[in-house]
Amino acid sequence: MSGFDNHAGISLTGTKLQLVEVVYDKNQFVLNNIEEVYFNDPINWEAEKDTKIGALLQSAFNEVIIKKPIKSTSVSFTLPFDIFYLMQIPFDNTLLYRDLIEEFRWEFSILYPTIPVKDLVIQYIEIEKNELYSYNTAIITAIPRKILYILENFCSSNNLRLKFVDNVHIASERGLAVSSFTGEDGLTLSVYLSNKFLSVIYSSKGKPLQFLIIPVNDAADAKQNLKSLLKEKSLAIPNISSIEEAFISGEEISEAMVQTLRRDLNFNFVHFNPFERITPAENLWSNKNYTEKYNSFAAAAGIAYRLA
Repeated sequence: MSGFDNHAGISLTGTKLQLVEVVYDKNQFVLNNIEEVYFNDPINWEAEKDTKIGALLQSAFNEVIIKKPIKSTSVSFTLPFDIFYLMQIPFDNTLLYRDLIEEFRWEFSILYPTIPVKDLVIQYIEIEKNELYSYNTAIITAIPRKILYILENFCSSNNLRLKFVDNVHIASERGLAVSSFTGEDGLTLSVYLSNKFLSVIYSSKGKPLQFLIIPVNDAADAKQNLKSLLKEKSLAIPNISSIEEAFISGEEISEAMVQTLRRDLNFNFVHFNPFERITPAENLWSNKNYTEKYNSFAAAAGIAYRLA
């Protein structure tokens, strides 16, 4: 396929690095590598020195490529929720890009008055007026610039080209494109669970309409918050029954946990497989990350599939 670079997606949390690599071989996309490595020490992304974070990333990456070298020269990253600042607000789509970014930066300064907003790297998703909102809105995410510098230095040290950096849940959504997802024309709910956060995205025709991130203490707290969201209409959904499909992914989400959520919330969550429709390399058939833990790699897979 002309113009396609072999691409590795790396998902980072405070405790581990996950890698998914997609290559183009013999006229088809091939899932070439799926690996997971825990850091020697947990990373405190906010307080840790840049040099220590870089050293922990490099050590984990070295362990990955010792097991199986990657073929890619391009790499993209997903980052955990606690790195990001998030808001969803109305916006004026007639503004020039630079003016719009400055407007978002000002809004962040109001919402998060203690952070140095000039040091934030901002990206956003435009949402046109729809059945939920009678005005244009934008989902805006931002990370401290120092994180981007760390990733750029990592790539430079490994002769890699940095392509994309994204929120773990937004990236996970892209993994649906290579699963049994059938709701491109309907309303969908996507849930991502981590150790500290519950994230919910409500979408229409494959495009996000609303994005919420809620801090949680544990899995039981996450379940209770999700139950409240679905019952109390904290989401801007006019009718919960209008949701055609609901998906779940996250860190260490077992099938037993999904079954419990289905039963207790009376909601048919799909524990989707982001590798379902891509050809695996022969050696992956004996890799438990591929055969058993596939759902926990949704973010790394989603960012690896991203083309633009």
